[in-house]
Amino acid sequence: MEQCLIRHGALRTVSRMDPAPRYPAAPTERRTDARDPRPGGREPRTRRAGGRRRASLSADAIVDTAIAVLDRDGAQRLTLRGLAAELGSGVASLYWYAAGKDELMAMVADEVLGRALHEFHALRDAGRTGPEQFADFPAPEPDPRTTRATSAALADLRRLSLCLFAQMLEHRWLAGQLINAGPDEENALRTWECTGQILQQMELDPTQQFHASLAVTNYASGMGAEISQRQDLRDAEDAEQMFREQLERWDRASTREFPFVHSILGEFRRHDDRSEYIAGLNLLLSGIERQTWGTTPGP
Repeated sequence: MEQCLIRHGALRTVSRMDPAPRYPAAPTERRTDARDPRPGGREPRTRRAGGRRRASLSADAIVDTAIAVLDRDGAQRLTLRGLAAELGSGVASLYWYAAGKDELMAMVADEVLGRALHEFHALRDAGRTGPEQFADFPAPEPDPRTTRATSAALADLRRLSLCLFAQMLEHRWLAGQLINAGPDEENALRTWECTGQILQQMELDPTQQFHASLAVTNYASGMGAEISQRQDLRDAEDAEQMFREQLERWDRASTREFPFVHSILGEFRRHDDRSEYIAGLNLLLSGIERQTWGTTPGP
């Protein structure tokens, strides 16, 4: 299958704040020193518009610290002043890299998406179906009516979706940021491009590819945001009590009016975020798979 544009070395992107690519070609490789020339022979940026000197803080330190603060405190509590305190620096040093919180959030989201894309290609090369935390969820077998090309593409689409969702589970602020910011950031656009290139390997017309690409990307961010919100409630001290009270309210509802609700109340006791995401993803991918049967006679 044709590789996505972000394959290995091409995954590296030059961020607005960064004088050199950040994403590694291998998990243990770090970015080259900021004094080295950028790929293509261009010298790294040492001054920002207006002629100001470059701040002494490194882009890696700022992004990594911002991610740690976001994971710990959430997006609402992140401020440039607070981040500067975490870094032991003045807030003015951060303005060389980001004009404000919105730009900083875009930068850190771009970094985390880059990690997901890098993991996708690493797993694909290793022949693994998804990240380790999804090892207990085997990929469904393709239908006999599905071609080999579509079967391989469906496996890639599932693998990419799981890599994205794994980052959303680890970084609960990510999904909300993607929903609010839209697909304009570098790696958000690359994620959509990668999704589209996978769909192009299937027996789908351009309209079907378009709708499928939106369905897959929106499902990941939408479920990520929903699960993140639920996790915030679970972290509360009285979360278990709130959960029991909610089930009791549903249980008191009329069985005549809400027969389905009563029939699935027991499922909540076995509820798991990963299994919920996987179940919905399998339904979505099976719907895409089914659309390919109408345009080809068979494998």
